[in-house]
Amino acid sequence: MTKLRYALPFFTVALAACSPMPPRPPEAAVAPPAKPAKLAPPADHTNPAERKKSPQGETPAPAKSAQPPKKAPPAQAATSPAVMALLQEAEASSASGSLDEAAATLERAIRIQPRNPQLWHKLAEVRLKQHQPGLAEDLAKKSNVLSQDNKALARQNWLLIADARRKKGDEQGAAEADAKAK
Repeated sequence: MTKLRYALPFFTVALAACSPMPPRPPEAAVAPPAKPAKLAPPADHTNPAERKKSPQGETPAPAKSAQPPKKAPPAQAATSPAVMALLQEAEASSASGSLDEAAATLERAIRIQPRNPQLWHKLAEVRLKQHQPGLAEDLAKKSNVLSQDNKALARQNWLLIADARRKKGDEQGAAEADAKAK
């Protein structure tokens, strides 16, 4: 009988642990999701003297500024310190003949600053040294697209494209690229 007294609570707990979950309440009892709160209209930051009242006494929308819209930042915005360090590391690797390491380092820099045309040009130079003229030409073209008004970089890219085309045996294409470099 003593064994039964100790076993009964154990079986009760074990049986409770094995019992199925209680049934879910009907779907109608579940509360619908809360609607998002409406945002307040933007504040009117115009000068009160600039606002004009309409004949009905209403305040119209603020007048548009006469300033032209801002241009996108230039493609070669200030280079971050991390990119500068990677660029120096890549140049050192390239100078020592570790072209694979230089390419990998430049690719890391490009992942940080993908719109930097100088990085694409440097990678094109490395690929040309690695005897990959087709890839070098494509990378230099990408640099040209990003260089916008940087004529010096565009000229360097066209000279690199001319070298890449010569290595591929395309003398006519090389002459066209040389002409664009001038």
